[in-house]
Amino acid sequence: NGVRNDIRTIETNIGNLVSDALLWQAEQLIDSFDTPLIGVQNGGGIRNSNTFEPGEVISIADTINILPFANFVTVVEDIDPAQLLAFFENAVSNVEGVDGRFAQVSGVKVGFDLESDPFSRIVSITLDDGTEIVKNGQLVDGAPTIAIATNSFSARGGDDYPIGDNPRTQLPVSYQEALANYISDELGGTITAEDYPAGGEGRLFAAKVVDEPIKSVPEPGAILGLLAMGSLGTGALKRRQQSHK
Repeated sequence: NGVRNDIRTIETNIGNLVSDALLWQAEQLIDSFDTPLIGVQNGGGIRNSNTFEPGEVISIADTINILPFANFVTVVEDIDPAQLLAFFENAVSNVEGVDGRFAQVSGVKVGFDLESDPFSRIVSITLDDGTEIVKNGQLVDGAPTIAIATNSFSARGGDDYPIGDNPRTQLPVSYQEALANYISDELGGTITAEDYPAGGEGRLFAAKVVDEPIKSVPEPGAILGLLAMGSLGTGALKRRQQSHK
């Protein structure tokens, strides 16, 4: 599914396919990475705006229609946790406007809340290995710096992505060539429903910030002591207990 209104607002399997291709191509051409690597493709860079039916052949010409711009696979390094949070806040800041900055992703799961104000929407960012970078809307202590495999447009700060002066390496492969290479070489020429289900895989999902659990509860003796002193009435105690459920 590469329909314009979908690719810019929700996870789609063609978005997953393209972002996987960027990640895979970067891994093929760079010997090793000192930090975790994820793939990101902006929805606005996917342009075919149609669906492919099961059994339909996807040709080289189709990959050009999907990814028609002169963009090259580019790796942006030294993305610290705060910058990654800002990166994805930008990605979901104008979903209502069907904006091309919406991100399709690989190697990471991102939870966001569209009922919150723009730039306050990201609830969680978790790498595929389980490493949490944002949890419950907050940066996680000790979260790693990462690298992003994307296209050269996004790597230059297109769509207002906060790239800044981060080091970047542009590879000699266009994002369209990366897609064609990935389908041919990594997938063996067949895109299966098992690998790329129609409804996506939960890489991008609706989420809410939840109340933190109570970290400590007074000892029973302390509560009884307060009651005996008249400092805490039974009605107030009941209200407190209900509010913490």
